[in-house]
Amino acid sequence: MDADNLAWQMSTAKGRQFVAEILDLCGAGALGGTGNYAQDFYSLGRRSVGEDLLRMIRSIEAVGTDGLALEYAMLREHKSRQEEEEE
Repeated sequence: MDADNLAWQMSTAKGRQFVAEILDLCGAGALGGTGNYAQDFYSLGRRSVGEDLLRMIRSIEAVGTDGLALEYAMLREHKSRQEEEEE
C-alpha cells in the first residue's frame, strides 16, 4: 500500500471513516478465540491485515500531523458515530 495514498485517506473525515470501517471488518484489536481452530485461524488472518494497516497509519509523517494523531482522530470520530447510531 502506498503510504502517500493512506496519508491522503487519513487526512479527511470520510477517509478516516472508511479506514475505521475496514479495521472493524478486520477485527483489529480484538482478543480471544472460539476454540474452533479453523475459525480462530481465519480470524487471526483478518486481524493481521488490520494490525498491518494500523502500523502503516502510525508510521505516517505528514506535514502538520503524524500517524498517531490521525489514528486518534479516526478512533474518536468512529466512537462518536457509534454513539449517535445507538441513540
